[in-house]
Amino acid sequence: MRIRVWGALAVGAVSSIALGALLGLLWERLAPRVALVVAGDGKPYPEGYQPEEFMSDDGIAAILCVLGGLLIGACVALIARRMSSPDQAMRWSAIVVVPLGALGTAALWFVGTHLGSFDLNEVVLASDVGDAVTAPLRLRMPGVLVLWPAASALVVFFVAVGDWLADRSRRRQWERGSLTSAG
Repeated sequence: MRIRVWGALAVGAVSSIALGALLGLLWERLAPRVALVVAGDGKPYPEGYQPEEFMSDDGIAAILCVLGGLLIGACVALIARRMSSPDQAMRWSAIVVVPLGALGTAALWFVGTHLGSFDLNEVVLASDVGDAVTAPLRLRMPGVLVLWPAASALVVFFVAVGDWLADRSRRRQWERGSLTSAG
């Protein structure tokens, strides 16, 4: 039994990291880059007053974190149900999804930022005044990374509530059936 549990945890960790890396690659491909203009002082400044790209790249990362969290949460809940009783399954799922979410979101952040990074100072030094350059991909709102574990925990919560409601309904039907047959 312990080998099955450790094996399932290892598969879950590898799956979460792989999904995070895949979503990090997708984030790097989908996220718009912020356009910067090299000013007279040699420093890059955003092209517009409030470039939407700052919000868009973090928003895409947030959406991908939620999707990854929903998928990993559902998989953990299903696998835990097959491996143990419903009460224990949801307890273990609630414990396991948070570290798996942290692994997945770390992989997303690492892959996305490393694929989309370059030395901006070097590019700016090679540019003339007024040239437009793009900023490297960077996560400006680190709170986005909490969305993966939170979405996974939310899935486990809803599955547990669904199990509780189904069990409650079965108990009420059983009590009604036993009361009417006894009377």
